Amino acid sequence: MVLSQRGTILLTFAAFGAVVGSHVGAMPFLVKASGVTPFIFGIVGGIGMLSSIVAMSMGGVINRHYDHRTVLLTMLPLLLAGLVFGLLVGSVASFCLSFIILSALLGTTDLFMNAEGSIVEHELRRPVFSSYHGAASLGIAAFAIIASLVSAALAPWFCAVLASVPLALAWIAVYTTIPSRPVVAKHGEKKPALLPRRVLTFVGLAAGFNVACEAAAILWAGQLLTSIAPEFAAISGLGVAFYGLCGGIMRLFGDPLRATFGDLRVMAVSIFTAVFGFAILGFAPGFWLSVLAFAGVGFGLAVTFPCLFALAGKLAPANRAAAMSYVAAVGGAPRVILPWVMGWLAAQYSLGAVFAACAFVAAGALVIIVLTFAEANIHPPAE
Repeated sequence: MVLSQRGTILLTFAAFGAVVGSHVGAMPFLVKASGVTPFIFGIVGGIGMLSSIVAMSMGGVINRHYDHRTVLLTMLPLLLAGLVFGLLVGSVASFCLSFIILSALLGTTDLFMNAEGSIVEHELRRPVFSSYHGAASLGIAAFAIIASLVSAALAPWFCAVLASVPLALAWIAVYTTIPSRPVVAKHGEKKPALLPRRVLTFVGLAAGFNVACEAAAILWAGQLLTSIAPEFAAISGLGVAFYGLCGGIMRLFGDPLRATFGDLRVMAVSIFTAVFGFAILGFAPGFWLSVLAFAGVGFGLAVTFPCLFALAGKLAPANRAAAMSYVAAVGGAPRVILPWVMGWLAAQYSLGAVFAACAFVAAGALVIIVLTFAEANIHPPAE
């Protein structure tokens, strides 16, 4: 296999998306088989977020001892093991445990593939970061619909067999193309001193709100569509598939848009689109209209997270993993609390209430993003 470093990062993000897509595509079947209620699902969603955040916040510590390459080579096989466990559950306890473990594995992998991707973008001296997340979104889209079909026709665990292919290819690509990149503080400086924490705090809060909305769109999509049209349960993965497909397309074009219009303008227009899509889903208008609304949400949320993570890496070029860990830790509160709130809303009111709440959260993310650029006094165009 002959790939550039950028190609390897794209493949790694796609494999990451395959794991997420396989899990969420099978989610309605796993929830039913395990007897998980909406309230419990909301609680475990919050704990899973906490697990992911703790794993991501440990990235700076891990990076003091292990380079990006070593961590990725370790995490890719563990992701497959975690996915297998997650697809074999049959009780509330096993569902919750597998969800928490897989969330932690995804969090660690997410942090280090983003950190390595930030370095590659810096070395290329042109915006490419959004395309990485586009590969992840397309991976989620493809494997979400495949997983829902396979789960209905065969069994959820078979999805892990399919996901093992991109994971194996990504492992080989990382092994052959990614060099060791240990993070070393220059001239004996302590790493925390390199971090502009005030600006990174704004970045973290904005990222936390955005990821909470992304998680809601992914985790609750199948359940919303199944509740609207139970006869279409076998294709309930269409919500996540359209979300991921449209998000992936937007992210593939995101880097030219960033270079032309600047990160702030691109994010502002995108988030307005997401707010509109979430508002439609709040009314749960019908199966096919809801699928289209998920597409709008995918377009709307697509570029925000890669823009924010690229900004975090750019603010601390000598210690990217630590900067991104700090961003993940700061964004932890909304990412942990909101899934619980959404689970409560689903139990007390309806699944549509979850997405109505997301419209307000996405609008709040936009306000924080504007404050982020004002605080940092950063010009939107990427370097």
